[in-house]
Amino acid sequence: MTEEVFKQDIIPLNQKLLGFANRFMNDFDDAKDIVQEIFIKLWSMRNELEKYNSVEALAMRMTRNLCLDKIKLKKTIPLNGAIKEEPHDDQIAKERNGEINIAVQRVKKSIERLDEPQKTIMQLRDIQGYDYEEIGQILNMNVNTIRVSLSRARKKVKADLLNNYYNYGSEKNKSSVREIL
Repeated sequence: MTEEVFKQDIIPLNQKLLGFANRFMNDFDDAKDIVQEIFIKLWSMRNELEKYNSVEALAMRMTRNLCLDKIKLKKTIPLNGAIKEEPHDDQIAKERNGEINIAVQRVKKSIERLDEPQKTIMQLRDIQGYDYEEIGQILNMNVNTIRVSLSRARKKVKADLLNNYYNYGSEKNKSSVREIL
């Protein structure tokens, strides 16, 4: 694909991608950054774009995936306990940091109780940030098997945290859970 064809066929998608990304991100600057990244990716794969039936659908899917990745990154709490925020009240900040550190330690302990290969898969994916294909190469496993194992591992960790640490379902906490819900 030549530069002229790219300008003619791909660049006009800018407004559509920008609106789509903005709906996900609720931040126009983040949306512009995402769309710019998508155009860079599309340009780098310009010679392969003819393989796709709809470049617009590809660009929309890429935009959606990148937005979801960015949203996940914003919501992730690092398991090394490092918290990057500056609350206004130092006492509240200390208490919150302490609570988060306790929660992080509980998650780590829960992950340690998993059986192999779920423990390794969860550590590689959720802690170290490897993608599924890389994990598949490292562990010599099928990507679908990795996805299923990771899903089961996450469910076990969640159940373990609810049961062991928060006494979910105990008579003591049933009333407080009802209040929250």
